[in-house]
Amino acid sequence: MKYMPSQIQHIMTEFIEGYGLSKFMEMVFNCLMKLERKDFLRLSNDPSNKANGYRFGSAIGFGKSLRLEIPRDRLGNFYPILLTLIRNQEEELANLAFNLYSKGLSVRDVSDIFDNIYGKHYSKSSISRMNQEFIEEVEEWRNRPLQKHYPILVIDALHSNIRRDHSVEMEATYTIMAVQEDMSRDIISIEHMPIESSSGWEEVLQKLKDRGVKSAGLIIADGLTGLENSIPKVFPAAKFQKCVVHFKRNILRKVRSKHKKEIGTDLKYIFSVTDPNFTYNDAKARFKIFVDKWGKSYKFIKNLTNSISTEYYFTYLRFDYRIRSMIYTTNWVENLNKQYRKVLKIRNSMPTEESYQTVI
Repeated sequence: MKYMPSQIQHIMTEFIEGYGLSKFMEMVFNCLMKLERKDFLRLSNDPSNKANGYRFGSAIGFGKSLRLEIPRDRLGNFYPILLTLIRNQEEELANLAFNLYSKGLSVRDVSDIFDNIYGKHYSKSSISRMNQEFIEEVEEWRNRPLQKHYPILVIDALHSNIRRDHSVEMEATYTIMAVQEDMSRDIISIEHMPIESSSGWEEVLQKLKDRGVKSAGLIIADGLTGLENSIPKVFPAAKFQKCVVHFKRNILRKVRSKHKKEIGTDLKYIFSVTDPNFTYNDAKARFKIFVDKWGKSYKFIKNLTNSISTEYYFTYLRFDYRIRSMIYTTNWVENLNKQYRKVLKIRNSMPTEESYQTVI
């Protein structure tokens, strides 16, 4: 007997009202997979291969678990396309759970969202298990083998609130961005320590060696005191560049408002990055003029000539002019830190350093 479309619609409506939409979906999925197996056997044209019963599986449907009867063939070659789509859905939901968590929502928040969308299928413990899988992936990523040589390493630390021993304080996350031979960038290290220090950076850089890095061409960092002594202990052949942008900001922060514009112009003149004919000696000569001019008004500027670390702000001028704009500052990793802050600002503090690292 054949039914009119209106009759089929009436039967479907009555069934859904009596048993629910999830039960209806369960039947539809099972029928589709059975038809798919029938078509598979027909197209394979192999007399030895036949239908061979079912195995049971599950999927999500409108907040309830669907019991699926997955068709099998005798040779074990059949796998329903529909089942692949359902498995992809499971993976997408797991990714969604972790993405929500990484945006600053708690496991409870994620569970509540899933309750609203998918019903009670996902408990807080199941979402925690999903996140645990990602935590394991994070650890695998953080300890992956690295290349033997990186032309450029850009290092910087981000300070954020961490809860420890029932109190909340600012702690440091050390990030290392590598520029590879093909000029692509890769985050190769994220480490957490309570404070940022030159000895801390020495330890973090040593971990790179433990993961296979033998050498680095240039290391770029902000003006943290002592880095010029710690870096050579790990990578003795690497050149060191201190961030010029940080240097300028530190100077402008300490001068009177009426002098800021003129001093800013003078600093820009010293640290040229676009002139192909501009040399290291040119910069040093301009810097001397700057110190002589403004050192009369500001003692800290006069003392810059006596600081050995000042020399490291001019390292970029020993490189080809075409890459100077890339290597005179830590802006690349600073931009990354801005992305970190967007994620972290949702929460006042992270409960543990492990959860903090996972979110980052």
